[in-house]
Amino acid sequence: MPSSQTTTKTSSTVRRRRKSNSGRTMIPRLLVLVFIFIAVFEGRIIHTLLTHRVSPSSSSVTATQGKTTSDSSQNQDKTASTPSAGAASSSSNPDQGLAGLATVSVSDTAAAQNDTASTDSTQQTDASSSGEAIDSPAVVPAQSDSVDDSYFSDAVFIGDSRMEGFRNASGITQGTFLTGVGLSINDMDKQIISTADGNISVYQGLSGRQYKKIYLMLGTNDLGFYPWDQFQPTFEKAIRQFHTLQPDAIIYICSVIYVEESKIAKGFEYDNNQNVQTINQYILSTCEDLWYSYYLNLNEIFSDGNHELISGASADGIHLEPEYCAQMLTYLKSHYISDSDWSQVFSANGGDSAASGSETENAAAQTDASASQTGETAASSDASAASPGSSDAGSVSAG
Repeated sequence: MPSSQTTTKTSSTVRRRRKSNSGRTMIPRLLVLVFIFIAVFEGRIIHTLLTHRVSPSSSSVTATQGKTTSDSSQNQDKTASTPSAGAASSSSNPDQGLAGLATVSVSDTAAAQNDTASTDSTQQTDASSSGEAIDSPAVVPAQSDSVDDSYFSDAVFIGDSRMEGFRNASGITQGTFLTGVGLSINDMDKQIISTADGNISVYQGLSGRQYKKIYLMLGTNDLGFYPWDQFQPTFEKAIRQFHTLQPDAIIYICSVIYVEESKIAKGFEYDNNQNVQTINQYILSTCEDLWYSYYLNLNEIFSDGNHELISGASADGIHLEPEYCAQMLTYLKSHYISDSDWSQVFSANGGDSAASGSETENAAAQTDASASQTGETAASSDASAASPGSSDAGSVSAG
């Protein structure tokens, strides 16, 4: 009996000790679990914080995208460029997804690229116009397709030293040139130019063969030489004579290009942009009066936006540098009257070819008479070919 009681007491004591030990170990276990839970939770927080710190610029891009999208109606250029920039950032920065950045789909990127290309084209057009656009049916429009040099194979280019510079520096490979330093409208019937066929007048040059296009660049040497009220009648008379000699040709008349006044030599202050604007008004009016003549508004690409030649486009303020001569060729290749439009205009105005036969013969007779006078003065013409006519006083700055 005592032995049994002793055993029972011992067992009870062991159980009590186990319960006591179990109670003592439960608290540390709970603490360990709590610590593990806190560690995991805090680790996630730390990871999130680190993720946001890695991508602050990405968040900035997102904000920019949102602003650009909301402002798209005010600034199309930014709308076109920002999505494609966002697409590029998304592909190069894997943290953007974690930072909550919006992604741009392939279709959105393609649309953005198309919008950007369209915007760039618009910017080019806007930059080239420089506020010099003219609303007139006589102004040659820009065509969607540009021609190549073969378009000029049946063209004749008439002009002063500016046109000579175009011939020498633009890169054009086709066309006939009747040009002379100092050539002007005022003395065109008297001035002599040097050609492969000898020293001749412009009218003689036009009587040799038939052309489909005439490009005329004159007027620079007419700035300030005589009263303005005499210019347009004189100019129209010359254009009518061109048409009489070349009844099938469309006549493209170039605007007088602006000058850079700060570079004009002293004594030639009449070569200024106010006079350029005045003479261009007369030239445009002539084109509007004569159905076969059209106005090439070159100041669309050569104006600095303030009615002056682009700074740096000319060393002397007048004659264009080669790169700008090349720009002029590009302009001519994209600005022309299509064959179908010209055919309609030509037919609507009677075609003039047959009707002007007698006029052409009379013009040829006048040209022959001029040729005989030219032959008599051939010896002195060699010198005048380099610096012809009384308007040569302005050829140093004009040409």
